[in-house]
Amino acid sequence: MTRVYYFSGSGHSKAVADYLASRLETNAAELTSYEGEFAAVAVVVFPVYCQNLPPMVKAFLRSLQADHAALVATYGGFSPGNVLQEGAKLTAATVIAGACIPTGHSFLREAAVFDTPALEPLLARIRYPEEAVFPRLRKNPFSDLLPAWRSRIGLKICKNQSCTACGVCAKLCPMSAMENGTPTHKCIRCLRCVSNCPQNALVIRSTLPMKLYLNRKRSPKLYLFL
Repeated sequence: MTRVYYFSGSGHSKAVADYLASRLETNAAELTSYEGEFAAVAVVVFPVYCQNLPPMVKAFLRSLQADHAALVATYGGFSPGNVLQEGAKLTAATVIAGACIPTGHSFLREAAVFDTPALEPLLARIRYPEEAVFPRLRKNPFSDLLPAWRSRIGLKICKNQSCTACGVCAKLCPMSAMENGTPTHKCIRCLRCVSNCPQNALVIRSTLPMKLYLNRKRSPKLYLFL
């Protein structure tokens, strides 16, 4: 059986996971729903944060029970770093495919748009698994330096007067980082709270360094390794 798992903060990775699942005639499930079930092929879809794997994705890959795994990263068009090779080292499954898909940047609140026809080779490899080898992709040498802290410094999550203290943000936060609608030091800026607030009470504000970073020229490239 082929299973599709995903982690998604702003919806970009979920959109890719839903598309792949529909083409593979299966369902997409969040990583948090995983209970150790075995899969012949596991497709794992996740976002890139500061050229790194999110912590919950690392934990999932270490626990994954599957014969084969395809790793699919979504990124905002700057650089995916070396997440595919790093992720492949965490799982005991035989890695059969990898992709880094530009889908828009979550900090810019861009829509989850991606090139679906270009993913046909990825779908073919998932259907007919063969072992793949990932080359080492370029990664900024400073990307491993406190990535969550750098995101918190660059992007502020602010609560406005629309907050009704419903607790949805705290319930959905994968890092248990929300207290009374305000993120704590554990926040990784996945923006799941912002995207899912029923009152639109959470907004993001970029600091000057983040604005300068986001204004850089982007080279959104699709990476496929089969």
